[in-house]
Amino acid sequence: MNALRVWSKTDEVRMWLICLPPGGGDARLFRDWAGRLPEGLGVAALELPGRGGRKGEPWADGAEAAVGEFADAVEPLLERPVLLFGHSMGAVLALDLAHELRARHGREPLALIAAASELSRPRTPTIRPEASDGDLVRWLRDLGGTPEELLTSAEFLAELLPVLRADLGVAADRNPGARAPLTCHVHVYLGEQDPMVDGLAAQRDWAAQTTREQPPRSFPGGHFFVQETAGPVLAALAEDADAAVGGRLLRSR
Repeated sequence: MNALRVWSKTDEVRMWLICLPPGGGDARLFRDWAGRLPEGLGVAALELPGRGGRKGEPWADGAEAAVGEFADAVEPLLERPVLLFGHSMGAVLALDLAHELRARHGREPLALIAAASELSRPRTPTIRPEASDGDLVRWLRDLGGTPEELLTSAEFLAELLPVLRADLGVAADRNPGARAPLTCHVHVYLGEQDPMVDGLAAQRDWAAQTTREQPPRSFPGGHFFVQETAGPVLAALAEDADAAVGGRLLRSR
C-alpha cells in the first residue's frame, strides 16, 4: 500500500508540505493541518507500515528500505515545490529522504523543518527496540505527552508498543555514511521543556547538515510541542514556507 496520505485537494496546491511523524505515530497526526495553513500550501504525510492506513502490513525492512519507499511515494508530488517536516524520528527520516531525493532527481526540497530532534546524543538514554515493555513505558512516561491513563491501558499498549519497537528498529538501522550537506534551508523547531533534546546540541547538529542554516525557533511545551502548541507551530510553518519561495506564497485563509 502507498506510504503517502494526501490531506489537501490537489487542484488547489502550489507547494507541498510533506510531514513525517514521530516514532510510533502515523499520518493522521497531520490531517487537520490542511485546513489551518495558507491556501496553496498542501499537506501530505508519510507513514511506515504496520499502523494507520497501513495497519496489517509487515514492518519496514530497515531504514534504507523505508526511505526508498518514501521517495517512491512522494514522486507524484514533485511536479510542485516541496518542503519536508519531520518530528523527532520523523526529522531524521526527513533528512535521509532529502538526500535520497537529491540523489534520484538532482534537486532537494525547498526546506527541511526538523522538530524535536537532536542527531548526536539525545538528553535521555537511547531506548533500544529489544527493551522490555516496562522500560518502553517508562521511557514514554519520561518523554511526556502521553496521558497516564493510556500508559496504564493494556489495550492501548498492545497497539502502540509493537509499532514503537518497529520504529526504534528502523532508527537503529540507520547508517547514512559521509555525504555532502544539503543546500536547502534547514529550520530547527524546539520545545522549551523537551526532556529529550538539548536545544544547543540540536542547533549544532542540524547546522552541520546544511549550507543554509536558519535561526532556530522555540515553542512552549515538551517533546510533543508540535501537538501541544499547534497554532504557533503552524504559524511558523507558514512563515518558513513563504520564505522558501521568497515571500511569494499563498494568501492566508
